Amino acid sequence: MNNRPWYVIVGGFLGILALLIAIGYFLYRVRVVLPPFVIAFGIAFLLDPLLERLQRKGVPRIIAVTAVFAIFLAVFAVAVVFLVPSVIEQASQLGKDYPVYAESIRTTATSFLKDHHDMLVRFELPTTLQELVGKYGNEANNQLKTGVPKVVGWIIGSLSYLPWIILIPLISFYFLNDFARIRRKALLFVPEKYRAETAKVLTRMGTVFSAYVRGLVIVCIAYGVVITVVLLTLHLKYGIIIGLLAGVLYAVPYLGSITTALLVFLVGIATYPEGMTPAIIAMVVTVGTNQFFDLLITPRVLGKSVGLHPILSIFALLTGGTLFGLPGMILAVPIAASIQEIVFEFYPELRNDPFPQERSASRKRLFSWFKKKKETPDPA
Repeated sequence: MNNRPWYVIVGGFLGILALLIAIGYFLYRVRVVLPPFVIAFGIAFLLDPLLERLQRKGVPRIIAVTAVFAIFLAVFAVAVVFLVPSVIEQASQLGKDYPVYAESIRTTATSFLKDHHDMLVRFELPTTLQELVGKYGNEANNQLKTGVPKVVGWIIGSLSYLPWIILIPLISFYFLNDFARIRRKALLFVPEKYRAETAKVLTRMGTVFSAYVRGLVIVCIAYGVVITVVLLTLHLKYGIIIGLLAGVLYAVPYLGSITTALLVFLVGIATYPEGMTPAIIAMVVTVGTNQFFDLLITPRVLGKSVGLHPILSIFALLTGGTLFGLPGMILAVPIAASIQEIVFEFYPELRNDPFPQERSASRKRLFSWFKKKKETPDPA
């Protein structure tokens, strides 16, 4: 029984609240310097399970940290050396070539509308470029005029973040080396009687979240590399920029693949002098690559790291996109899976199938039905 006076309890609560407000205000004022620390902490969070696995095999943590960090640094350096100059060069070229490509798209669209005039009339669609622009194009044209220079400016302006190339690996090393210690000290803020349970729940949440994000990063990098190679093989201009964007967009289910395919098609129309056919081929190859990853690569890499029901996954994606836009869609599934782990901790019976015999019997009946259909001769 707590015998402290009410005003002491209220005073303590107000003191904690004031401290949290002061910390929040401080972080807001220094928000410009926070991104490298947040990125470095994320890298350490994703690599820490690998370090723990090495430690369980008897490797000292400092040696494990050094080995993992050396590999990460090598990959990071190779990416910077080969990607940054090419991206800047292609971005600058895109800014110069944009007026020419806009005219090329306009010419191709006029030719397409003229060749398919009868079909467009039948479906009551615009038959001239003027009608098309009047009905759909004004807003799109305005977005392109403002959007392309913004993207090019953002890519070139990213040069101001070059110091991060040194800061992020350095801070990541320190986070990696002391991650376990940071985690133990953070638990000291939790009341002692809840500390063990909190540590168990946070460990499960961290395992699910890191496994999903780590697998997603691997898949996105692989997808971006494959798309880049495909587009360079097809001699599509700006293949490196599009491949980089494709890798980032692949993290957004459904919307990312559609955006990548449309982007490839539009750039193909603008850059291929032969007409629309090569652009369509490039788009089809891009869609095929995406389906290959969706059906074969992604399920094998991610596996059952999340364990979230498809209905909950779709709901999480829609909710995350509605509340927080693109970042919300990317993080919706692992966050929902982490919340699911908390629910399972309080209701462990939900973790297991309550009717395993019924599900097994249902599968046996389904297999039996297929076998019967296969063995039944065709009446014809």
